[in-house]
Amino acid sequence: MKKIVALIVFCSSLLTASIEASAQTAVSGAGRGASKRVSQGEQLTAKTAQLTGTAVNPLFGVTALGMWHYFSTPENLRDQLPVYDQPYVWGVLLLIMLLMLFNSTICESMPFLKIPLNALGDMVNKGGAAVVLPIVLYDFAQAFAPPTAVALASASELLIPTAYAAEGSMVGAVSAGWLFLGWLVSLVVGAFAYAVVWVVWNVIDVVIFVLPIPFLDATLKSFRLGFATCVLGITELNPWLGVLIALPVIFVCWRLAGWAFRVSVMGFVFTTDFLFWRKSGGVDAVAGVPAFLTATAGKQWKLPARLYGSIQRRSNDTLFFVWRPWMIGTLREIELGPSKNFQGGSTLLYPMVLDNTGNLSLFRLPPRYRKDLQIITFALGLSGWRDVSIVRGIWVTIKRLFRTDAAIGSV
Repeated sequence: MKKIVALIVFCSSLLTASIEASAQTAVSGAGRGASKRVSQGEQLTAKTAQLTGTAVNPLFGVTALGMWHYFSTPENLRDQLPVYDQPYVWGVLLLIMLLMLFNSTICESMPFLKIPLNALGDMVNKGGAAVVLPIVLYDFAQAFAPPTAVALASASELLIPTAYAAEGSMVGAVSAGWLFLGWLVSLVVGAFAYAVVWVVWNVIDVVIFVLPIPFLDATLKSFRLGFATCVLGITELNPWLGVLIALPVIFVCWRLAGWAFRVSVMGFVFTTDFLFWRKSGGVDAVAGVPAFLTATAGKQWKLPARLYGSIQRRSNDTLFFVWRPWMIGTLREIELGPSKNFQGGSTLLYPMVLDNTGNLSLFRLPPRYRKDLQIITFALGLSGWRDVSIVRGIWVTIKRLFRTDAAIGSV
């Protein structure tokens, strides 16, 4: 129900802003023809599509749009472009993209560096998304804030028609308070759309890291780059067609956001462990051992797969799994059963917790614990531990990573 409300708010904001903008243009530009009405609506739809395309590949999106706007603008007007369309901004981002391309080339030519370099690439992608976020949100809110303020003021019957006509401007028709609220709503809506799209497409970097298969990273990255290029290119040619592509993308990503968030958290923990050579620092059975729930365990205990929490050993040698929804919610827990019903499993990249038969993987532990499996086995009171073959580990990873469950939208 909450997700339906969130989607309705987003679509309503887009619709009301477009309607109000078109209505304002009809009043203030009645003597200048109908072309202005179309351009106002195109601006709003274009910003929505550009935000979507940029969220798919943040560094490429801001770089491509900045270069396009700069070189398509007459030389005498280029100094009037926003900061993010200037060469000293998109030039630096372009350099980062070239370094990432060089990184991918090294990965293919030197397979032994594939895992650490893929971890570095995932961190750069996350950092790039955070860096360009203010640019994307400002550009989006700058277009949507004024019409949104007008729509909100009109809904509250605080907009005075005579003042509106006299000012001849949307901004002049509303108070500074409503304009501030319009900016706030636009920023929240834009951040929501950007976040759900980015977190889903970020799964590609997690897959590349978890499955270091030759040419897989080049294939997935080319697909992401091609899709972002398609959305941004179509938007430049026809904003309305661009938004028709963007809105379904936002909807699908919104539905997959919970699943993608859990995968992204797992990717972040794994990449930071490898990239910074993190050590476990010891095992405390009371505080718990960090772990990710597998799809098999999720089905068994009716929880979403890849849920991040901790395994704790309580009295009577009983194990509990403790977690927070979205990592910030109220603390929750579920009883797993006697500790002797479980055993540890050792793989090349990370340790696991298996069922007592050793055939079902129930939890994945962060890579920093891969040398502490015997200590974990003793601390949690497990029945023992065993080696898990590399081939089986890769197959389990492929099989479980893309498995969905009934709680795909929850965390």
